Amino acid sequence: MAADLGEHLLLSMNAVITARRQPREESFWSKHFYSKKQLPKLLGTSLTTLKMQGFLPQDFIEHEIAWKDMPYSIDNAIEFGFTFAHMIRMGFEPQHFKQFEWRHYKELHVDADKMIQTCMSIHDLNSLKLSPQQLHQLKWTWAKMRSIGGTQFNVPISSSDKQLYFNTAPVQTQTSAPKQVGAFKF
Repeated sequence: MAADLGEHLLLSMNAVITARRQPREESFWSKHFYSKKQLPKLLGTSLTTLKMQGFLPQDFIEHEIAWKDMPYSIDNAIEFGFTFAHMIRMGFEPQHFKQFEWRHYKELHVDADKMIQTCMSIHDLNSLKLSPQQLHQLKWTWAKMRSIGGTQFNVPISSSDKQLYFNTAPVQTQTSAPKQVGAFKF
């Protein structure tokens, strides 16, 4: 029989959170150099330095620092411990995906549903210039593209790729009746 750590884990996590939030007696060093109250003023300081001072991604959220104000690369933010959920809570917007490289989508486990959480429009998605294969890997479906304003005409993907990756029907164009050529009779 395995031990049920659920309740004990929850109690220990709450104890850590409570201890972390309680003010402690500050030394000269912590008062002047390592004060968590100074996080907004420390933006731009190396994330490694901030990590050594005890800062966590949750501190950025608590201080209401917007993602647009973050002067760090996506790689540095991931290494520091930021998840896509943290980024969303900090106001991550569709244009911030332009900072992503393909590997960042995988590292942060970002898929179509998570991208839609940013209030993305079809124009935002098009501006990322993702290939049909990449969109398919991110679990974009034709229904999801339509939900953000996509149509057969404003999604810059070839008809054959739309059919192959998104199971769309080919665009029906109006065809006129073939002209009959008649012979004059004299």
